[in-house]
Amino acid sequence: MESKTLRTIAIAALIIAIGGVTLGYAALSQVLNINTDSTVQSLNASWNVHFENASAGEVTGTADKGSISLDNTTVTLTGVVLKAPGDSVSYTFDIVNDGEINAKIGTYSPKTPTFTGSGDTKDADETLVETSYEYTLTYVDGGTAIAQNDTLNADETKTVKLTVTYKDTATQLPTADVTVNGSGATITYVQA
Repeated sequence: MESKTLRTIAIAALIIAIGGVTLGYAALSQVLNINTDSTVQSLNASWNVHFENASAGEVTGTADKGSISLDNTTVTLTGVVLKAPGDSVSYTFDIVNDGEINAKIGTYSPKTPTFTGSGDTKDADETLVETSYEYTLTYVDGGTAIAQNDTLNADETKTVKLTVTYKDTATQLPTADVTVNGSGATITYVQA
């Protein structure tokens, strides 16, 4: 009987101990709540990235500089004639962020020009000019090439230089004129 009583007391003590642990755990737990209220405000800031202020152009060698025209989003260079190795024509213009939102170049995509010759030497002339013709677009400040992720902060202006060149490493000229069309690039600015 004593063993049965001892066993009953042990079981009762165990039940009380488990109940105490449970009460202790309950006494040490805490519920935390987080509530939020937010408003996403409409866009009141302006976006205005564009071209301005084309230069008169600069000629190296015997080239004809042609002309440049620009509107807000397009620069067009026409009438450039490169006559000898080392000839180049350069124009500067501004890329302006008149908006209130910082911008960066999301994509910079150079265009692949076409080379169109004529006559019996058409193919050889086109190949010769294609390997000797060069188009560059660089920042005037520092001379680095324009590239993806370049920034243009709100109220900032960067002056760039567009140059077309018949490389001075060319050892000959085409037999007949070769027209170069489609040289250039597309620059897409996005929010920084």
